[in-house]
Amino acid sequence: MRVPTVPEGRYGTVRSMDERGTFLFSGYARLPQDVSHQAIYRRVGVVVEVDEQGDVVACSTTLMMPAASRFFERLLLGRNVLTERREIEATVRYRYRGHSQGALISALHKAFEAVDQSPLVLGEAAGPLPSARPDGSAQERG
Repeated sequence: MRVPTVPEGRYGTVRSMDERGTFLFSGYARLPQDVSHQAIYRRVGVVVEVDEQGDVVACSTTLMMPAASRFFERLLLGRNVLTERREIEATVRYRYRGHSQGALISALHKAFEAVDQSPLVLGEAAGPLPSARPDGSAQERG
């Protein structure tokens, strides 16, 4: 079976899109009143893609300023959402000094809650892949 690839992106790499290898988690929180884009969005979103060990391989946020969004991304890349939550939050509190800091941390907490309900934490209790057969074998997609 051919595994699709992601075309060359902003980091100049081509990655394999193996849905069994990563998980996507998101969280949203209300923005403070004094943030310029609060009137437009009202909420900030955080999305983290993590591998099976919990390491952040990609992340993004709905922050309007590209520099703020890229900075936030750099703070999370390579961190582990299973073992480094306190460090992630402490780093965001210390280094991200924008007005949306509290909302970003709240959104991260929501994403962490989603991690806690996922196969990364629950393992087999989260259930098999949707394409799995009752006998445990994988179903081929065509």
